[in-house]
Amino acid sequence: MKPRIGRILAGATALAATALMMSGATASAQTAPSDGWDHIFNPNSPTGSGVRVYVEEYGDVVSVCDSAKDGKSATAVVTDLGYSGREYSMTVSSGYGTCKSHRASDGGVYNLHEKNYVAITYWAKGGDNYAEYYNDH
Repeated sequence: MKPRIGRILAGATALAATALMMSGATASAQTAPSDGWDHIFNPNSPTGSGVRVYVEEYGDVVSVCDSAKDGKSATAVVTDLGYSGREYSMTVSSGYGTCKSHRASDGGVYNLHEKNYVAITYWAKGGDNYAEYYNDH
């Protein structure tokens, strides 16, 4: 029995569409994360300062999100207060409701020390905001 070209093309098209959808999950302009995070900084002021920061200790995931329709970029500086005092920053300039994230698996400065304090400075409009948490995972 000969395979029909239409069936082959349909299968190839479905496979390509699935691969394209799966690769889109790693886009740099992510949408705002849902609740269930270990820490959410600035949760009660969704438009007050224009920035919201989410932290998941397991995996050292830190997301900064733009929370205001004001054209300002949201920025966060994450400082590992322990052994080295190393830090990194990330800026979201892709607009309201979008986020940027880093995690331990990104390596280097993104892999924060466990059993240690981490400081976050974040801003979009207005003055700086500060937060600190104990990274026990």
